[in-house]
Amino acid sequence: MDLNQMKVLLHRRDLRTLDNKALEVAGKEAAPIYIFDPYEWSHELSLDARQKFVLESLKDLNRQYIKLGTELTFFHGDSIEILQELNSKGHNVIFNKDANHFQQEKERKLRDQFTAVKSSAVKSREQGRSEKWANYAKNWFESEKYSKPENIKESSLKGNTSIKEIKEEYSVQREKEDFGKGGSFEAEKRLEEFIERIDDYSGCISSPSRAESSTSHLSPYIRYGCISPRQVYQKVKQKTGSRNNERSVEMFKDRIFWQQHFNQKIEDNPKLFEEAVNPVYRDLNKDTYDEELVQAWKKGETGYPLVDASMRALKRTGWLNFRMRAMSASFFSYILKQWWKTGADFFYKHLIDADVAINYYQWQMQSGLIGVHANRIYDPTKQVEENDPKGEFIRKYVPELRSVPDEYIAEPWKMPEKVQEECGVKIGRNYPEPVVDYEREARKARKFFEKKAPEAYAAFEDDEVWEKASLSSRHDREEILDKAGRAQSDLESFS
Repeated sequence: MDLNQMKVLLHRRDLRTLDNKALEVAGKEAAPIYIFDPYEWSHELSLDARQKFVLESLKDLNRQYIKLGTELTFFHGDSIEILQELNSKGHNVIFNKDANHFQQEKERKLRDQFTAVKSSAVKSREQGRSEKWANYAKNWFESEKYSKPENIKESSLKGNTSIKEIKEEYSVQREKEDFGKGGSFEAEKRLEEFIERIDDYSGCISSPSRAESSTSHLSPYIRYGCISPRQVYQKVKQKTGSRNNERSVEMFKDRIFWQQHFNQKIEDNPKLFEEAVNPVYRDLNKDTYDEELVQAWKKGETGYPLVDASMRALKRTGWLNFRMRAMSASFFSYILKQWWKTGADFFYKHLIDADVAINYYQWQMQSGLIGVHANRIYDPTKQVEENDPKGEFIRKYVPELRSVPDEYIAEPWKMPEKVQEECGVKIGRNYPEPVVDYEREARKARKFFEKKAPEAYAAFEDDEVWEKASLSSRHDREEILDKAGRAQSDLESFS
């Protein structure tokens, strides 16, 4: 083939050939590549288990390309420099836009210098924001998937590394319990299996034990683009049946929809992962770092069994259901009163499906830093009663509590001395006492946010702040500003 006509197709978080806009644009002339950027692979929040997942996904992607007539070429080095060199040789570099990562400046340079194509429901900053984003996104989900060529000319590009060399270079190990192989084949298989049991989805997502076996576990595959959210959405939509099935289908479709919503968030707000959306809360708890409390939370030794089980499960498996993620984040921010980003970084470090937009925006939501959403302070005791009443999840990940009677599994510190002796669990020795008083700290948090609410609402007079805060039709800007005005008026009258 004519090298000057070569269309270098850069893969990043789109490790698939199906429903891939950049591949559709490149067509038969596509020369697919993947760059192992040292920034990403040496990042302080990188995770061996994620790297292993990516390497497996790349092997699968290469097999997809071999079937089409070519192979995936691998490079190791600064992605901008490598692409500039390819571009200087007359090759046209094509890639799918994706702001969902830490390297925002690099994303801007890529868009400025090479051919960036829009491939999702996310509206780029160049397109501007629309108040009807939800309709825009729905149209994308319902539209035809991007096509792929029946065959591709064999690429003559020569890379400078291989998967084997990268694995050795970065000493990639298993690190977590085996999540499963990466790649499109495994993603599509999991999707088919999930659809067969989707009826149970709506009733299982909050229970940490039931969620481990009843949710889709597609999040890492969507996060790395082994399968597109539109593929998942349209496949699930085809599933019909019982009323319970209908509820589960709609609930799951909503979650796929919100995945794009969070991607839109970081497109609108590139500082999402490091700066609170609402300026009123920008430095909240930043200077109240308590090493003992932070370490107790990270180690799963807070004295609150469900929090501890969740944190230990996170570190052991690299996965948690949403309810336990939300509860653990809420506890860290509202109850322990530690800076949200410390907790968000720790989650990102350990999650197989770690997604910059979802992780950091959700942490801001669960920490009360947006100012739009209601403050939800999860009670870890009530969460046991509602979602782990027999302590199945707790006993799995906090084995020192296995012999504790059911009636005390949520609050083991309330066990009488006699019961402690009988079950062989001495609170303060075998398992820690609560590091803080939940009720007291929850009251403090509620009072603080009630006092701050008018100021936080008033911040939405700024168009930029409002744009970063909400795309949801559930949140009416004028209503929120009206609340701020009434609160200020009441304060002045009182004074």
